[in-house]
Parts: sequence; C-alpha cells; structure tokens
Amino acid sequence: MRLNKVNCIGLGWVLALSLALAGQSSLAVAQEGEEVPAPAGDLPPPADDDGLSDEELAELEGGEEDLDRVGPEVFDEGVKLYYEGDYVGASKRLWDYMSGNAPGAKNYGYAEYFMALSLDQLNLTHGAVEYYFNVAKNRTKPELLPDALQALEVLSRKVPIDQDLIFKDLIYDTSFGFIREDLRGFIEYIQGLLDYRNGFIQWGQLHFQRIDKGSYYYYKARYVQAVYELVKFQLEESLKIFEEIMASDFEQADVINKTRQSVARILFEQKKFDEAYQMYERIDSPVEKQASVFLEEAWAKYYQKDFRRAMGLLYALEAPAFYRYFNPEKFLIKALIYKNLCHYNVAKDAVAEYRQHYGEAVEAIYNRVDMDQNEILLDAALQDPALIEMSEFGGLLDTEMGRLADYSADWGENGLLDHLNRIYELKIKDTNRRLKMKLDRAIRSVAEDLLEFEEQMNLLEYEIGLSIYKRIKGTPTQKEASKQSVPSSGPQVYYAFDGEFWNDELHDFRFFIEDRCFSEERWE
Repeated sequence: MRLNKVNCIGLGWVLALSLALAGQSSLAVAQEGEEVPAPAGDLPPPADDDGLSDEELAELEGGEEDLDRVGPEVFDEGVKLYYEGDYVGASKRLWDYMSGNAPGAKNYGYAEYFMALSLDQLNLTHGAVEYYFNVAKNRTKPELLPDALQALEVLSRKVPIDQDLIFKDLIYDTSFGFIREDLRGFIEYIQGLLDYRNGFIQWGQLHFQRIDKGSYYYYKARYVQAVYELVKFQLEESLKIFEEIMASDFEQADVINKTRQSVARILFEQKKFDEAYQMYERIDSPVEKQASVFLEEAWAKYYQKDFRRAMGLLYALEAPAFYRYFNPEKFLIKALIYKNLCHYNVAKDAVAEYRQHYGEAVEAIYNRVDMDQNEILLDAALQDPALIEMSEFGGLLDTEMGRLADYSADWGENGLLDHLNRIYELKIKDTNRRLKMKLDRAIRSVAEDLLEFEEQMNLLEYEIGLSIYKRIKGTPTQKEASKQSVPSSGPQVYYAFDGEFWNDELHDFRFFIEDRCFSEERWE
C-alpha cells in the first residue's frame, strides 16, 4: 500500500486536526450553528388525508423560515455603497442581507466577500480576515477563491494575522487544485513551511520546488532550508544556501537581514571573528530591533581583544530603546573585559550590577513562586519570536475592537456591532489562552537560562578574587601600564559621553580604558 501523509501521521494527526477544527473562526462557528430551514420547494406536498386544517397547511407553507427574507436589492445597495467609497454604509446593508438570509442564498458568498473588502478598507483587518476565510474555505462562490487568497496574502505581509486560522486551518488543510500563478508561491511556501515544522521534510521540499525561482517566497523557502541545515549542524551546506540568498538581487529586508545575522553566527562559530563582525555591520534593520546584533558584535570584538569597541557596544545597549531587552550577557562580557585589563574592582562592580538587576528574578526562581508575576522574567519570555507575533496580534485585536465603538451609531441598531464585537471578543479570549500556554513554557526556559548565567557570574566573581590575590602577592615589574588618551589633534572628533543616546550614533561608541596589566612576570 502506498503511504501518504495521512497514513503516516496516525492518531496524533487526528487529535491535532480535531483541535484545529475546534479553533475555527468564530464567524464560521456562528454560521454552522444557525438552524437553516429547508426551502419550501424541497418539501413534499402534504397528502390530502393528513388531517391538517387549511390554517395549519397555510402555517406550514408559510413557516419556511423564522427570518424575514431580505431581497437581493439590499445586497445590490450594499455593493453600490462599497464602490461609492461608503464602506460603513456598505457594511451595514451587506449585514442586513446576510442576517436576513441563510448561507445558501444566491448572493450570500458575494455579500461575505464585499463585507471583507469593506472591513479591510476600515482597517478592521481581523474582521476582514474572518470573512475572507469563509469565502475561501466554504467556496460557495468558487470564482472568489483567488481574490480572497490574494487579500489574505497581502494582509499577512502588512499586519499580524491569525496564523492558526489562515495558515493551518485554511491553507495547510486544503487542497486547492489549480491555483492562479501569482498565488502559487504563497500557497506552496506556507504548506512547505508547516511540513518542515511538522517533520515532513520530503513533502516540504516538494512544495518548495514548485515555487518560481527568484520570487519572494522562493527565497523565504531557501531561508527555511538553510536554517534546517543549520539545526543539523551542517554549517557548510547552510552557509552555501545563505550565500545564494545574499548573492541575489533580492531586496526584501526581512529575509536579507535574517540571512546576514545567520551567516555572521556561522562565521563566529568558525572563529572568523572579523568576518563575522563585518557581516553584522551590514544588517540594516531599525536600530531598536538590533539588540541581539549589538550583543553578538560585542562578543566578536571581545575575542578579537578589541575591548574598546566591545565596551562601546555594551554601553550602546544601555540606550532606552533596549530597556526591556533581557541581557544578562552584557554584564558577563563587561566583567570579563575589566578582568582582562586588570580593573579588578570595577569587574567586581559589574558582577554586583548584574545581581542588582537580576537578583530579584533569581530569588523568585529559587523560591519557585510568582515567576509569572516577575516583570523581568515576563519581559524576557515575551522576547520569544513566537510570543512576539502572538502579542502583536493580540495588540491589534484590542486596538480594532476599541475602534468598533466609533461605528455604534451606524451599526448598533441592525446587530452588526454586536456581531463584530462577539467575533473580536472570542478571538481575544482564544489568543490570550494560547499566549498563556506558551508563556508558561517560555518563562521556564528563561528561568533555566538565568540560573546558568548566575552560575557563570559566581564563577567569574571567584576568579576575579583569585586574580586580585595573585596581583597583591606577586612582584610587579617596572613596566608601566599602557595608557590611552584623547589626542589633541587629528582627523577624528571626540565627544565626552553625557548619558544622552542617539540611535544613529549607537554603532560608533568607543570606550577609552587603559590596560593596567603588567607583564606575565608578576605571576612567577
């Protein structure tokens, strides 16, 4: 028997699928739960001998549905208002049509699509996504599928969206058959990405092979493949794919900057510290998103023994833009630099500074109480990329739900306002639930990392104490410590740091510090 994906996944996939179905859009669930009576034409004519009175027969024939059927002229009015740019009025009339008809009505699918377009224009993007999802998933009007998918692709690149709903429940779980050429890359990339995440590498590769070479999603797929090779510790193979991406004329900043940082990390692991530093310097993302870049650059400069530049990068991380960045390594590198330059007292101060900043969090970990209430641990956990995406989506939901109040006068009477509020309410609850589950795991991971740093700082403090003892006990030579000072003239201009940070200057900080170590004879 030929095995396919469903055969191989087994019971675990069935369970995952049932959970995914349970997380369908609130809009879809509401519609599935509606009681839709059969049209009168589908009912068999009553027999003459049923014993029903004329009134009962009339009631039966007239009891086709509880709703007052809304005619197509209401739908036409909503579409007309949309093309006139009155998106608020269009949404109102389209909802009048949908709430007064069953989902099987002739223009129901078109009404959902124009409702999605109207909400999209009003920047109620999640409401729009819910309706685009219905159009693409239910396919009551198959001709609208490409347009709905294209709208979802555009939104996925502009704003945070419900990835479980669109990527998993719609794209990954659906066979689209023939798809428009300009949408194929998007569909194949999402399906291949989720195959890689689920461990179906061969199927993922098949999806990626169908993406047009040189396109946006082709290079995103290549990035996924490079990261997969990196996870397997195939550094050379990974580096080859990353270099292919960088050698292209591809200009999408998100892919290129991630590629540059990944290449720099590989070069660092290969002890090519100068090349790694130069690659880090090529990253051109907004400076407030470069905290990890500054830290990794500081390590590269530390191993090059360029302590002035390394310290400058560490002081750049004191900028307000990085205030909430979880960064215990900063104190570790700082203490190591001071120790290497024989500034032992200041090195001990760096260890004390670490304890002042993270001591409360470490105590919470040791006591195993209220870790999720500790601000430092909470901020650190929220720096997980998956949680960042989910938090941004939650923020968007809160913002858009607050904006619904602006339309209470227009949508309050016909029920659209209550309907949209319910959609956002349910999605916020679901997002918070999933965020809480992932947050608990992330906090435990951060706690383990912080305990490891605590051990390293304890060991470093012990080594600093030994160095002080050896320095006192040893007999120093007459060689003077090398001093550094600001030159009185030259092509460069020097400014004393006054504690004020400017983002465009953070990459240029240098820290003047003298080497107080004598020759190695003092240890003899």
